[in-house]
Amino acid sequence: MKRRSALLLIALSGLAGCGSPGAAEPLSSAGPPVDYGWPARSADLTHGFCFTLVRGIKPYALIERLGGEELERVEWHRVVGPGDGETGDPERFFVGIASIGEWSILVEDNGTLGVTSSITAPLSEDGGEVIAYRGGGGGPGRLMIFRDGAVVLDLDPATPERADGSGLDEFRSELTASGLLGDTSVTDPTATALGFLAGLTGIALTLELLEDRTYLLVTVPKP
Repeated sequence: MKRRSALLLIALSGLAGCGSPGAAEPLSSAGPPVDYGWPARSADLTHGFCFTLVRGIKPYALIERLGGEELERVEWHRVVGPGDGETGDPERFFVGIASIGEWSILVEDNGTLGVTSSITAPLSEDGGEVIAYRGGGGGPGRLMIFRDGAVVLDLDPATPERADGSGLDEFRSELTASGLLGDTSVTDPTATALGFLAGLTGIALTLELLEDRTYLLVTVPKP
């Protein structure tokens, strides 16, 4: 956290980048099977992570909507490498933001902004959509979908019987088929959840895709 705290002090000294970060088209579904189990093998994600996809809002507009402050441009390992997320800072989230097609992705190292409804639900207003998955670190996972400012799915894969949201019935068959709902023996909910997410968005969040981005490192006030 010392590194990130230092960034707060120098954020106004010209480190912030310009232009459009990390723009790319979603990966094609053609080709060999996608490895969605890579987070469990990643030393950078040992303490957990959160991936959030926001449709229709580009990174700089997203920073403004979040009331965030851009610190600098960074590569993947500068976003997740420290492994401590926002631990030790009760007032701020730290996120990396980049573009993937019509979506912006927020990457958090052991963070929870993406599954904080008071922040993410408003990003889905006026026909928008936000999909977030918090996993790893030995803690509870959480898959959330927001549309038009409302929670349409809220699922902890460890307690699927508690799944909620106005669109639960819409997703029930897919969630059951994937093993995220019902009587299941799924051992890696992250791989299953990322596969489910890819089916909804057409975006396969592989390590290669995420490493190929350039991110805006942004601090966002906690509610």
